[in-house]
Amino acid sequence: MIRKRLGDALVDSGLITPDQLKEALARQKEMGKRLGKVLTDLKFCTDEQIAEALASQLGIPYIQMDEVNIPPEILKLIPETIVRSHTLLPVAKKGRSLTVAMADPLDAFIVDEIRYQTNLEVEEAIAPESHIISAIRRYFGAEDVSQALRTIKQRNDAAAEMLNTLMPTEATAFDLMANDEAAVVNFVSHLIRQAIHEKASDIHLEPEEDHLRIRIRVDGVLSELVRVPKANQAEIISRVKIMAEMDISEKRLPQDGRIRAKITDKNVDLRVSALPVVWGEKIVIRILDKSALNLSLRDVGFEDDLLARFETAVRQPNGIILLNGPTGSGKTSTLYAAINYILSPKINISTAEDPVEMQIRGVNQVQIKPDIGLTFAHTLRALMRQDPNVIMVGEIRDRETAQIAVEAAMTGHLVLSTLHTNDAPSTIGRLIDLEVEPYLIASTLLAALAQRLVRRICVKCKGPHTPSAEELADLQMEQLGITEQLSFSQGKGCVQCSNSGYKGRTAIHEMMTLDDTIRRMVTAKTPAAEIRKAAIARGMIPLRKCGIYKAARGITTVEEILRVTKNEEI
Repeated sequence: MIRKRLGDALVDSGLITPDQLKEALARQKEMGKRLGKVLTDLKFCTDEQIAEALASQLGIPYIQMDEVNIPPEILKLIPETIVRSHTLLPVAKKGRSLTVAMADPLDAFIVDEIRYQTNLEVEEAIAPESHIISAIRRYFGAEDVSQALRTIKQRNDAAAEMLNTLMPTEATAFDLMANDEAAVVNFVSHLIRQAIHEKASDIHLEPEEDHLRIRIRVDGVLSELVRVPKANQAEIISRVKIMAEMDISEKRLPQDGRIRAKITDKNVDLRVSALPVVWGEKIVIRILDKSALNLSLRDVGFEDDLLARFETAVRQPNGIILLNGPTGSGKTSTLYAAINYILSPKINISTAEDPVEMQIRGVNQVQIKPDIGLTFAHTLRALMRQDPNVIMVGEIRDRETAQIAVEAAMTGHLVLSTLHTNDAPSTIGRLIDLEVEPYLIASTLLAALAQRLVRRICVKCKGPHTPSAEELADLQMEQLGITEQLSFSQGKGCVQCSNSGYKGRTAIHEMMTLDDTIRRMVTAKTPAAEIRKAAIARGMIPLRKCGIYKAARGITTVEEILRVTKNEEI
């Protein structure tokens, strides 16, 4: 391959002009960045355009990194330090030839270095810089986490070498490893930072027989991030417990704690739960996303017609609105969005929460503390003496709370809360189970909203998809009254979505409002199945039907709809 400079090759290809190259080179001299990065920062071109232009100009292969699966033995051929510093990855080996995907294949020095280190011929290929960086993170982990883990390993190796030389006692071995706390502190900090960067909702630290497995939950799905040597399990767990102000000496009982930290100039709230398991203490760190504070009802995922009906309900001066769904279905976020919608200096909004996940300016929020008697019911009674217009109760769990909530609605307050039921009509049966009189339910319940979260299709790799015959049968579209031909989409997986085909989440809904007919049925204690049929006849769209239409619009997939509605009534 004829060697030339990157800038000259891009000018020759027509991607940039000589004047743009001159400006970029001057900026590169000031900033000390790679030329390709400077060009993309200046928006003269994208890294995909750079890669495609160089591949054509130089006659070398263009590699789609998201379509490549690199075996571990190939990854080991080039040191991680070179991989990261030069933005490259070995992707395949055939005989004495090693194919290397590079952001800059014109770097003759690094090609010679790889040839020298591996004793193999190097076949240069090109891929966009951002794609290679994502692939490096996928195979080696985030740089900060990976570096912190290497530091811990180096420290352990040094301790082991001293042990072999001095042969001290087991207690001394622990002391040697514990002397350097900075490595563990850095590791935990980088771990939290990486999870936030990946937009994870939870971090799981799971002790196993021979290692500590660390997983993160992104878009509702867990994936493994890294495995840590068993020798470091105790100190990593202890570090998290110290940050959460837990008792590090108590390892036999569950504990809860909270971390408030500043990560990359952002204030972050983390909720921590410790649970003793067979191989140690399992830690789950919930990352409380403060972006929920600015969430609008449209952001939640309401369809236009449903949005108008829900907004009408939350503007009422009195009554009860109940959200239902399993844990993790976004009920709290929707409640916060509803509060944001009606928030005004002219009204008094108070909440009773366990825990207070987000602090909302202008709202009086109470943290429930059952251990001292500050229960939902006790707090709700106190809030009613605080001249409220709107009361939000985190969850109606018992008879007393349900009855006080109804009493509040009857006396001129708007009450927002949640219940654990499967669908909207089941809300009525659950309230009756909590010994609320049917006539009180009929006169106070404004709306029952069932909600589920589904993953969004990644827009970068979205394409048409034909569901299988089995999937179409499971959708039961005919029973739902869907007769039109619908087309569906699916993400094939790419660097942007870590090959999952999904990026982000949205909600699907089922909302039942009460008209005179439904109220009479409630008062007469009509079975939930009959109430459901009547609600559908009056315009209620079932969860699955809402999801199918969302899938037909290319927002989510048939697979996701079936996943979250497989146990639902249609």
